[in-house]
Amino acid sequence: MELSDASLRSIVAHLAHLRAAYGEVLDDPDLVEPNGEYFPDDFAVDTEGVKRLLARMMTYAPLSADLDVELGGVEREGVTQGGGGCGSGACGPGEAKAKGQKVLRPAVETDEGYVAVLHASDAGDPTVLTTSLARSIGRIVLFEADEDVDPRDEGPLSELTAISCGLGVLLLNGASVYKKGCGGMRRHQATFLSVEEVALALALFVRTTDKRPGTVRKHLEVTQREAFDDALAWVDGQPKLVKTLTEDPETLEDGVFVLEEKKGLLGKLLAKKRDDDVDLDAPISKPRATPRSEEELRRIAETKALVEEALQET
Repeated sequence: MELSDASLRSIVAHLAHLRAAYGEVLDDPDLVEPNGEYFPDDFAVDTEGVKRLLARMMTYAPLSADLDVELGGVEREGVTQGGGGCGSGACGPGEAKAKGQKVLRPAVETDEGYVAVLHASDAGDPTVLTTSLARSIGRIVLFEADEDVDPRDEGPLSELTAISCGLGVLLLNGASVYKKGCGGMRRHQATFLSVEEVALALALFVRTTDKRPGTVRKHLEVTQREAFDDALAWVDGQPKLVKTLTEDPETLEDGVFVLEEKKGLLGKLLAKKRDDDVDLDAPISKPRATPRSEEELRRIAETKALVEEALQET
């Protein structure tokens, strides 16, 4: 798993803060899956269809049912609603923060409630659409919690919050999207966080909420699945961190913690044997020395003589 130390610690710190401050509502959320069970409504690529989808997704977050949330669509600068020049959407900027483009806020607060902000060109791709709406919901949760968020951090923190609400699979799918355009297949990132960062946050969510990794994997494409498996392997190598994040998250909010050293297979087996078999409270005692018999002493002497003879010949 290729992540900087600063990125890793900031992810853990924010997840820890959410669990410490709002554990009563984020302790065991559903792991939302992109299937008919969680999304039973008919969908159409129009304003009403997107509004129904947003309303459905909000029911999986810790938000009041009567919360006033509107949908706000904006055009990407220099891009028509259809996407790029080929009309496929693959030629336009499909990233959450396209280079040289003003960063779009996931949601804004109004006098009546909130507006979930969506790029109009994102509505045509179900994966990118649900990713964008999940991020908006994460920002609204932060608004409702009265969290003070630096505008520069709104995107990443909104995504981490959405993952804590159970929307991580939707975000991970959107972290790496391939579209066919006039120049061939192009990879798009519809998240602020990288695919590795989303995968790590989702792996931590899975372990702290005791969800099934297989439920996540079956909905992922190859790139996302590999990132998730790498992240989960790393998380499983940090049992103390996971235990602390689960039981004492407030101690991790500052991002200061010690990571366990990576062990090889033999080291893990030996460590497990020591943990399982050694009684740490038992008094330390030396093994009792047993006197050797005359026969054993004779064989030892013969062996030593043979070794010395062989060394002299060489």
